[in-house]
Amino acid sequence: MTMILRLFLCLWVFCATAAVAQNIPLPFADDTKASRITVTITPDPLSMKGLSPSLVAARQQMHAHQPVSDANLIKLSEAGYGLAAQTYARRLISAGATVNTPSDVAYYSAIAVGTGRVWTLPDMIKAMKRLDPALEPRDRLRKYIQVLYPYAWAGNTLALDAVIEFNGKGRLFGELSDSTREKILEQSQRNGDGRVELRLAVALLEQVNLTKEQQDWARSYLQRAQTSSHLGIMTSAQNLVALMDKTYAANE
Repeated sequence: MTMILRLFLCLWVFCATAAVAQNIPLPFADDTKASRITVTITPDPLSMKGLSPSLVAARQQMHAHQPVSDANLIKLSEAGYGLAAQTYARRLISAGATVNTPSDVAYYSAIAVGTGRVWTLPDMIKAMKRLDPALEPRDRLRKYIQVLYPYAWAGNTLALDAVIEFNGKGRLFGELSDSTREKILEQSQRNGDGRVELRLAVALLEQVNLTKEQQDWARSYLQRAQTSSHLGIMTSAQNLVALMDKTYAANE
């Protein structure tokens, strides 16, 4: 049995019994209020200076809830107007798979989220999960990082989970740097429930044939998670430590 299969069975069995006994959420849900923390990274332009007459008209139509073409929404988005980006991203999502490319949804959602429209953050992250790390344009990757990291460091738990998910070998943002790891752990300490440490450990344990350094990192995260006041997180961390003991002792 592979480590990931053991991991899945461990978490599933625990959570299934815990949910019946004490109504612990599955997966361990974050604080709804914390997932709505908003950061304005690139404010909407205060004036329409520099816009062509057709774009000025399009912006006015947009605010009046009148139809605006895709082309004009794209141009307004590129000019930094978050409402246009949000409108276009939602239009893509509504259109479905025929015209919906995850890269476009993620990118225009990121522009919207960067202007403080936190309600588009779930759409952004959902689309990012469908991206191919090898094919996504570098300028768009920079945009995702520019938006996600400030939200994460401000305490938005949805963004923090995404930063963990997208950092790592073969993942969208590449290998997790020491500085990013430190920032994640600093924010986790402020959150104080051990959920982030558990996610960091799980992200490592999903990989095959962990190095000794990776095993040490996973154990370190799990040791922190074991001190959580959340019964589900604490018990899952304990179970995963036991799984690591069995798995890697058998491989020595």
